[in-house]
Amino acid sequence: MNALTTEIKTRARLLLKLLQTNNVAATKRALLLSRQHNWTLPETWQLRHCLNLAAADAGFQHWEHARAVLFGEAQTEDVKPDFGDFWHGKEVSGYTNHWYASYAEAQLQLQVDPASYLLPYRLQFIVVKVEYLHALGVSTDAAWWQPIANDLVLGYGSASWLALSQQRLQASRIERFNVAWDARQTTLDLESTDAESQRVMQAFVQNNRLTKIPDQRKKRLVILRWLVNQLQTERRYAESEINQFFLQYHEDYATLRREMITNMLMRREDGVYWRL
Repeated sequence: MNALTTEIKTRARLLLKLLQTNNVAATKRALLLSRQHNWTLPETWQLRHCLNLAAADAGFQHWEHARAVLFGEAQTEDVKPDFGDFWHGKEVSGYTNHWYASYAEAQLQLQVDPASYLLPYRLQFIVVKVEYLHALGVSTDAAWWQPIANDLVLGYGSASWLALSQQRLQASRIERFNVAWDARQTTLDLESTDAESQRVMQAFVQNNRLTKIPDQRKKRLVILRWLVNQLQTERRYAESEINQFFLQYHEDYATLRREMITNMLMRREDGVYWRL
């Protein structure tokens, strides 16, 4: 482990604590990242899940991808490295840069404009200006860039690369799982009108049973709210009772039970469930 992988682990532990206390913002961020990567939502969040989430939030595919890149093991003689989105993000999406599929072409552009910087992006390369690095929270101090000729691909694994990567991680750490998105707008985007809800019910419910659990989260929430409203408000249910309740509507009771918890329509503690 090095300082970079340790940072991802620290974020994962922080996220796990937030999820275990049902922090709204952290839960929504976890749901968003899981959907983006097509990960099945766990019934109980564990550290291994949060390692993947923290890595994905930093621009990697999963924890093992982050570990390999940040520990300097992504590049070999036979394998072209995938650096993920680590050196890119929403904060720089408005900047105009030079994009290249070929590293050789990116190097030529860097030679044409020596005041620019060459960065990796997934399996491609970008040549950027000073403003781009400032937006990423990365220093343009020549002490870090001159030893690697302003080229993070050339300098991969060096002391300069490690220092600049630490700056990039530090800049993206502040309240990462609390204010990285507009939680209120996300909630509004998932709300359905009465007419929309009626159409969802007609499409997915026949004879008071689900024909299918909707894939789209907005539609799924209509079904989940319909189901949870049929539970008693003050009652505590054993897991076997909740399973039997969901079986009345669909055979995949485990998915329905898990979705209720992850969407914060129900709570669970010591095998006891209740609606919120």
